[in-house]
Amino acid sequence: MVKSPRKLTSPISKWFSDINWGFIMLIIPLLSFIIFFSFHAPTINTLSSFSSVKSLLFNLPFINTANSPSKDELLQSKIEVCLVGGARRFELTGPSILEMILKEYPNSDLFLHSPLDSDSFKFSLLKFAPNVAAVKIFRPQHFPENESFVRVLTAHKSPNGIQVS
Repeated sequence: MVKSPRKLTSPISKWFSDINWGFIMLIIPLLSFIIFFSFHAPTINTLSSFSSVKSLLFNLPFINTANSPSKDELLQSKIEVCLVGGARRFELTGPSILEMILKEYPNSDLFLHSPLDSDSFKFSLLKFAPNVAAVKIFRPQHFPENESFVRVLTAHKSPNGIQVS
């Protein structure tokens, strides 16, 4: 027979007080959420419980696809693709622009404005482009930086300063 019940409960209460309750209170709701949806996911639409969140997400103007034009409308529309800047990674982006836009939509035109640099050869991918409207590859030149140019054109964090095309 136990003489003192306090000696029996002492190790249990010590273990109980040593538990990190903040961590436990964080884990229990997460685990219950996972268990609930693992048992109920086949029978219910998981997003129906979050209809307010779903309506918020799908009613944003940049996500809403209900008003996006159909493929037939795009085939009849005039599409202009304007490429401005250097060709640093054009070997990766150029083929997808050719295939997904320029060859897919016959009314699309390509405009290119780029400085002549060591990566300009990558624009040779455009020789297969169906509708090249304008190409301007220029040699960068420095402006004389007077007060009015500095106010209007800034070369902030530019390694080449203010350039003219």
